[in-house]
Amino acid sequence: MYKVHAYTPGEQPTAEQKIIKLNTNENPYPPSPTIKKIAESILKKGLLRKYPNPISKALVDEIALQNKVGPENVLVTNGSDEGLALLFKACLGPNSKLIMPYPTYSLYPVLANIQMNGVNIKKVPLLENLHIDFSSLKKQKGNLLTFANPNAPTGLLENKKEIESLLEIFKGIVLCDEAYIDFAPQTSSMVDKISKYDNLVVSRTFSKSYSLAGLRVGFLIANKETIRLLYNIKDSYNVGMLEQEIALAALKDKKYFEKVIKKIIKSRENLGIQLTNLSFTVISSSANFLFIRPPKNISPEHLFHKLKNDGIFVRYFKDDVSKNFLRITVGTEKENKLLIKSLKKYL
Repeated sequence: MYKVHAYTPGEQPTAEQKIIKLNTNENPYPPSPTIKKIAESILKKGLLRKYPNPISKALVDEIALQNKVGPENVLVTNGSDEGLALLFKACLGPNSKLIMPYPTYSLYPVLANIQMNGVNIKKVPLLENLHIDFSSLKKQKGNLLTFANPNAPTGLLENKKEIESLLEIFKGIVLCDEAYIDFAPQTSSMVDKISKYDNLVVSRTFSKSYSLAGLRVGFLIANKETIRLLYNIKDSYNVGMLEQEIALAALKDKKYFEKVIKKIIKSRENLGIQLTNLSFTVISSSANFLFIRPPKNISPEHLFHKLKNDGIFVRYFKDDVSKNFLRITVGTEKENKLLIKSLKKYL
């Protein structure tokens, strides 16, 4: 057996604990109300005894329609993490090289190390302003370059022109992980550049903006040759019937989706103002979370434990950059008020 460093997820409360959970960037609001009838219909008809559509055809077609690409450009996956794993498997052979900014989504090096074939990982530190250092990334050579946009844990959105410039220079595959893109301005996604750059792959998820983290549905958008290759190595029936139908219903309920996104963005801005008024440094976020540095002489790790004692889970990372910050998911208005009330006790 090989030793592999595991991904460390955010702490999960037990069923008995009454916790305000602001540590894993989940949506604080329920998914589209239309999904209840979909689930009930599938159960009533006894359809779960049958295998699901192996390519998630109806969902693929709707994703393609809404993103203005062809169905041949879309692969639906068992959470976006499966899509990442498939791409890493396809791109990272023996003695290959993965390039990534640091810090970013901590699953990337885990997926690279799982390959067990001597993958080299080059971590490019963020700039002092916490943005991705594209100048340094452009100097790198490798098989796969991956980053999140907006980035995690910072929440910062990168300029599309910078990403395009990288795509023109880097010869390998560039994965743009857009897990949080729905909380950014509408023109921020790189999906509209898929037809222009054969080396671009965009990853998306239903976990955050569609409130479906418990179902595990995501998708990749890329040129058809890349998608065809990934189809060849995916599991036979990788996305369940309930997952396909519920994700499809959520995707079609645009009115509810837009309503929830607007509420979260408004809450994000309000929470940021309140934290700034408490002398926190708040990094400008285009995601559903805030990356904040406490006032001087107050330890973020100390605050993390104090909040936990108050029944509020937030995220603290110990890497060189993040150790001075807390990452806090935007909750409901009530949850955010309780967070502020708790923080005031320790300032």
